[in-house]
Amino acid sequence: MREKKILNICLKILRRHLSTCLKLMSAAQEEEYVGTKRALRDAAAALFAENGFENVSLREITGRAGANVASVKYHFGSKESLVDAVVTELVSPVNQARLKNLDCLEREGDPSVRKLLHGFFDPLLTRLNANALSEQLFFKLMGRLVSERSYELPEILMAQFHEVAGRYVPAFQQAIRGSDPRHIFWSIHFSFGVMSNVLMHGDLLNKISKGLVEREEMERTMERAIDFCEAGFLNGSQG
Repeated sequence: MREKKILNICLKILRRHLSTCLKLMSAAQEEEYVGTKRALRDAAAALFAENGFENVSLREITGRAGANVASVKYHFGSKESLVDAVVTELVSPVNQARLKNLDCLEREGDPSVRKLLHGFFDPLLTRLNANALSEQLFFKLMGRLVSERSYELPEILMAQFHEVAGRYVPAFQQAIRGSDPRHIFWSIHFSFGVMSNVLMHGDLLNKISKGLVEREEMERTMERAIDFCEAGFLNGSQG
């Protein structure tokens, strides 16, 4: 009888320790899962920024991430889904910030074209501070999103852009009395092109001018770009 009691006590202790071990193993596996997924995403983002979406192979991504090729399929399903995950993580917070900025501007009163442009483009700089990429790679990647036509945005981001456009176009029309919505869309489209060039080729002007145009803080360059875009909104042809 005594031996049976001792055996039951031992079994309880073993079960308790086994449960603890299983929990620790599960936590370690979860940490490894999250770490590998994060490493793949960060490696892909850096490589896409450097070389473009089409010119990066899975082996390059996994090599940089220190993972095997099968891990991409395990975590994301395909390279295309990995691209979408990288882009969504980058762009979705920008679009959300754009909408919040517009909410604030409209509460303050009728925003000017310049304030609307800041509300639209300032989140690019804000997002930089929350991203693991270097400033140069971050801006290059954002520029590629606009300039590389081979890449199609995932549906979730297209829905966000429709919402952003649905809010900003009427706001710009309100700021420019009597403006045609087509003029606003064209102006936003051209402004994207300006920002893409600024983001991707910030150092090119310094080289072309042989140093006459000095490198400067991105905030100052963005102000110059907004000067240019504002003039286009206010003085461009209508319709």
